[in-house]
Amino acid sequence: MMNASHNFRFIERDYWYHKALCDTDHLLPGQIDAMLDEAHTHYADYTFKFYDDGSVIIIDNDTNNRIKPRELTGAVYDFYIRKRIYLIKYNLMEKQLQYA
Repeated sequence: MMNASHNFRFIERDYWYHKALCDTDHLLPGQIDAMLDEAHTHYADYTFKFYDDGSVIIIDNDTNNRIKPRELTGAVYDFYIRKRIYLIKYNLMEKQLQYA
């Protein structure tokens, strides 16, 4: 039996852009872009493959290397945890409906 996966892409710069856009009424989109560019930081770009059996594969889209969950920090780790919880809840709900 094939193990289905749920794929998500996380682009950290987009995360911070949307967070700043939603959290302030005083910055324009161009100003937020400028701030993020001035930070001169490397923003993560990862693809997450969550499998129904609970396993996960995380790929760094810049290097094509695999990342272990314990290596995640900050916004990427938050994204990982939130998606994991969401998928566990979704899986439980599906099973409840299937066996109800």
